[in-house]
Order: sequence, then structure tokens, then C-alpha cells
Amino acid sequence: MEAGTRVWSYESSGEDPWILSEIISRSDNSIKLKHIIAGGEEESSKSSFDRPLLTNDAANSSSEGAKYEGVELANAQLSEADIAEGMDNDMISLPHLHEPAILHAVSERYFRGEIYTWTGPVLIAVNPFQRLPLYTREILESYRQEGFIRSQNLGDNAKPLGPHVYSIADRSYRQMMAEERKSQSILISGESGAGKTETTKIVMLYLTTLGTPEGDSSGGPNVEVGVEEVHDSNEKLSIMERVLQSNPILE
Repeated sequence: MEAGTRVWSYESSGEDPWILSEIISRSDNSIKLKHIIAGGEEESSKSSFDRPLLTNDAANSSSEGAKYEGVELANAQLSEADIAEGMDNDMISLPHLHEPAILHAVSERYFRGEIYTWTGPVLIAVNPFQRLPLYTREILESYRQEGFIRSQNLGDNAKPLGPHVYSIADRSYRQMMAEERKSQSILISGESGAGKTETTKIVMLYLTTLGTPEGDSSGGPNVEVGVEEVHDSNEKLSIMERVLQSNPILE
């Protein structure tokens, strides 16, 4: 960690536990930091503060192995072009993956209206507490088409769609219906109010849609996916509704 390096510094007080900071200088036993406060194109800083050296596996403190109390390296800020290319869709691609990096990446996407983020095969979802246009018939069809193309080993060079719970449901369905007939489980976990029940509904609606012949116009929800009521008397949806109604018992 050299002077000018941007890091995250842990603060026990305040709304944000991790504050973006910059290294001013470094001594043998500590580093001096200043907080960075974004304000449009300009940035101002608070008074400097020190963080002590914790461990160092190398011969001296100039090694990259140096570790300081409550300090983690920050990832480089992505450009608008990088974001447009989906460079932050999967946090596995981040050079530094730790608590502040995860919190920052997820919050940045959330404020752009992107509530889903991959971490390898795991999907992280943030409850927006409002309806977002993420579950329309057109979006559902786009993920169904992508899943079909992927199942046929086609379109390897095509740009993948963004993170979505539809992708999780689609992969499970394709593997379940493949020649090997593999049993599937989708684990939806989170604290109270995180959106587990609503996510379960979205998954069930997607699976019901995939299980309906494409030529059957009655075989899927004819309203935006994710709403509380599904106006359809189709038998497949009836089964889905029975499963959803058992959710309070399962919880």
C-alpha cells in the first residue's frame, strides 16, 4: 500500500461502516489516511488519521502482504463504458472481494435500479421495496430464449443477459429436463423482509411458463410476473398456486 492508494477504512460509528479513503503516507508501523467525500466532480477530505500495522508476512513493511487495522484495498472505479458492458455483473471478477467491496458493488448497482448481482453461481438480490419493470412478459421471454440457446450449446459468443432470478430458475429447469434428468433445488435465503416469498413466486411463475407449450396462449401468466394475483384457471397455475399457498407452513 503506497501513498495515493485508495482503500476502505472501517468506522464503528455513522451510517456507513466502510468509508472510501486515501493513503497519505506510510511508516514502519502504521499508515496515515484521509476520508474521501464525493461531491460532484470535486472531492474534499476530513482530517487525517492513523491505522496501525497488524501483520506482515514478508521481510519488511514495504511488502504487499502488509495488513492494517480496519483497512481494505478498494477496487478501481468502473467507467460508464465498463458498466454498460456489464463488467460489474459478477463480483467474482473484482480484483478485491471482501466486505466493503461487496457492499459497495451491490449498493452501486441498486442505485442504478439493478437489484440482482452474481457472485459466481450465487445470485444476490436486494429488495427494492417498490415495483420495478423487471418481470414483464418481454423480459421473461428473453431469458427463456437465452436459456434455450444455451441448452443447445449455441450462441457462445453472444453477450449474456444481466443477472436475474429468471436465470436461476431457467438453469434449474433445463438441467431437470435434460437427458440426465437431474433433480434440482433452489435455495432462497435471507432475513425477514428480504423478499424470499416474492422471489419464490417469481421462480414458480417462470417455471410454470417454461413448462407450458409455447403455442398454448393460456399457459402462462397474462399479467406482469410477480404480482400478487394470477388471473388464470390453467391447471399448471393451479398447482403453482397450491405450492405458493403452502409457503407459510414451510416458513
